[in-house]
Amino acid sequence: MQIENGTLTINGQSVALPVIQADAKVRVWAVPTDYRANGLFVAVDLPGQPQEIPACDLAATQYLGVVDYPAADTDKLAAAKNAKLVAINAACEIALGELTSTYPPGELQSWPQQVQEAAALQLDPPGAAPLLTVIAETRGVPLALLAERVQDKAISYAHGSGAIIGKRQALEDRLGAAVTLADVGEIAW
Repeated sequence: MQIENGTLTINGQSVALPVIQADAKVRVWAVPTDYRANGLFVAVDLPGQPQEIPACDLAATQYLGVVDYPAADTDKLAAAKNAKLVAINAACEIALGELTSTYPPGELQSWPQQVQEAAALQLDPPGAAPLLTVIAETRGVPLALLAERVQDKAISYAHGSGAIIGKRQALEDRLGAAVTLADVGEIAW
């Protein structure tokens, strides 16, 4: 029993194996031909996954053995890059969430309007700003002061989120340039 170029050869038969992205074990059973026409049950067991066994009467099977099935380096690299990108994106999402964690979602949804009204008030101080006017009146602060605070917070958020997004994009660039598993392993949030 041997594997060469993604094909298992056993007892004069060849069985094409799937492309894998991690080293696996291939386990083979002789099974009744009414279960599998070629008389073989071939299981490709990937790390961390449950082992497959024939779903026919096990008393009617014969375990023929196991052989290592190494993944191609290019497939391992692609899998590592995909996993690393998921981790980078998750870390970015957490960091961005920390910037706004003290605000309720409904208030966050009003930010674009608040920023737009604050910018409009800077250009035309007596202009209409319905949302900021109500917020200022309810808080008991002058509208101009509130508009200034909104703009300051918008700039602060832009700097913070820009740094986080820039970091994510830089890591994604490094990931795209990675040519070895070690290169991928060195990339960390």
